[in-house]
Amino acid sequence: MSLLDMISADYLTFVTKENLQNTTIYWDVAGVSSALFSIETCGRVDINFTTNVAHVFYEVRLGDCSNRCTTIRKIVSYNTESTPTVKVHMNPLECSSYGDVWISWDNTTYRLEVGTGHVLHQDVFVAMDNMDNNAIVERMTIHSSLSAKWKIGKALTSIS
Repeated sequence: MSLLDMISADYLTFVTKENLQNTTIYWDVAGVSSALFSIETCGRVDINFTTNVAHVFYEVRLGDCSNRCTTIRKIVSYNTESTPTVKVHMNPLECSSYGDVWISWDNTTYRLEVGTGHVLHQDVFVAMDNMDNNAIVERMTIHSSLSAKWKIGKALTSIS
């Protein structure tokens, strides 16, 4: 299988192999405010969000803390400062099956949320409320520490 392989209209599906573990994949997500990930890996997955504010980005790490937690932090790169890390002792990823995770970055409530399942804003397990008021997420990058199987979609159902 090649690095990028479309298998359906609903998901972009690909594998990052161990010898490509340092590969970073970029997506233009301007105008999008959420994404659905189904990921199978034994390693850590980093999902970074670049904003329209120079030097400000957000980072979600699934499988952080030696595969025992998930963390979120805001990073200001020109002075290498970051906000306190929001951490929860839960890792939704599994070695032998796909784990479903959604991430929402709302530019109106300035909240970055991570949850499990397929329903947006349901089963939230970690969130950061202090996104920069002027920051609009423009690009998402993903990176995995080990080989990973990915399915990425952007159509999510909201709960009422």
